[in-house]
Amino acid sequence: MMNYFKFFTEVWRFFKKYYNRPGKEQDYTESVQECSQLAKSFGNGDFVDRVCMAVLEELERCWKGREEE
Repeated sequence: MMNYFKFFTEVWRFFKKYYNRPGKEQDYTESVQECSQLAKSFGNGDFVDRVCMAVLEELERCWKGREEE
C-alpha cells in the first residue's frame, strides 16, 4: 500500500521548491522532469499521476498569473 503521508509530503516540497520561481522555460522543463521522477518513485499509479499533473498545472497557472501582474 502506498504511503500517502510520504507522497503528500514530497508533493508539497516539490510545489514549494518551484512556486516562487519566475516560471521561465527552464523552470517548466525542470519541474516536469522532477515531477515525473517523483511520480515514478511512487509507482506512477492513476492517483499519483493525477495529483502530479494537478500540481504542475497549478504551478503553471501561478507563474502565468505573475506575468500578467
